[in-house]
Amino acid sequence: MEHKIAFIIPTRNRPELLGKLLRSIQNQTVMPHQVIIVDGSDISVEPKIKEFLSPIFSYNYVFPPSLTKQRNVGIKQLDRNITLAGYLDDDVVLENDAVEKMLLFWEHCPDDVGGTSFNIINAPKRNPLSRIVTRLFCMDGSRGKVLPSGFNTDVYPLLKDTYTEWLCGGATVWRKEILENHKYDEWYVGCSYQEDTDFSYQVAQKYRLIVVQKAKLQHNPPPYDQRKNKILGKMNVISRYYFVRKHAQMSVTMFYWGAFGEILYNISRSFWERNLGGILLASGNLSGLFHIINKNLVQEDETFRK
Repeated sequence: MEHKIAFIIPTRNRPELLGKLLRSIQNQTVMPHQVIIVDGSDISVEPKIKEFLSPIFSYNYVFPPSLTKQRNVGIKQLDRNITLAGYLDDDVVLENDAVEKMLLFWEHCPDDVGGTSFNIINAPKRNPLSRIVTRLFCMDGSRGKVLPSGFNTDVYPLLKDTYTEWLCGGATVWRKEILENHKYDEWYVGCSYQEDTDFSYQVAQKYRLIVVQKAKLQHNPPPYDQRKNKILGKMNVISRYYFVRKHAQMSVTMFYWGAFGEILYNISRSFWERNLGGILLASGNLSGLFHIINKNLVQEDETFRK
């Protein structure tokens, strides 16, 4: 094949999940040419993944950690002969022929395609009733769109190749020259909510983005720690506001309308699910709006999953 592909894997405090991903890469029908692990763990996970390290699999330690910073560090480690570079979250697992199917697409894809995504085949589907409510508040719409409110709509899973306006950051492949000319915005810290929408939406202004249906993976994240829902709700609102203000195509008015809908939606979730998770999210949304009104776009380095 003409292209040579590399993957950058930012990780933090999840060696067991990382090991499953690395094993799935080892089992590929076509191996990538380079795999760069960028670790931001409190204690280095290198001893726990030593069996995987080789001339293809390299390890880098970055501290203090940040998803955007770790991705940018990985770009600097790419070999000169690499033509395609992708990002994989540490909690995904590739199907055995995923890399082969991705490379086959790139061998024949149009020149105006700048980025692709693996097809996340186990992505959860939303309740049709909730879609009606979220569309009313500009929180949802047709597949793969970035809305004026700053919300991005669902993309995965797909039954055919589909062009979109954004791509999930932890399942993407880009032309190398794009990553050399576009960096992830390091204003987003910690888990960096919305950083993938921000990056891919910028690229989408010049190139087309597409999800490759036959290149499949599964995303298996740990559950959210609902005790941290208030912080999560706050960061969701603040990060989305930052994104809206950054891009002229977005609307601050629609952002506030969407934020109001998000608060109502989260409160209704608590009643429906009979727990405090949604109410904590809503209180965090309100806290985020308070910070925005006071022009304090605070960021917090927090891990929200167990």
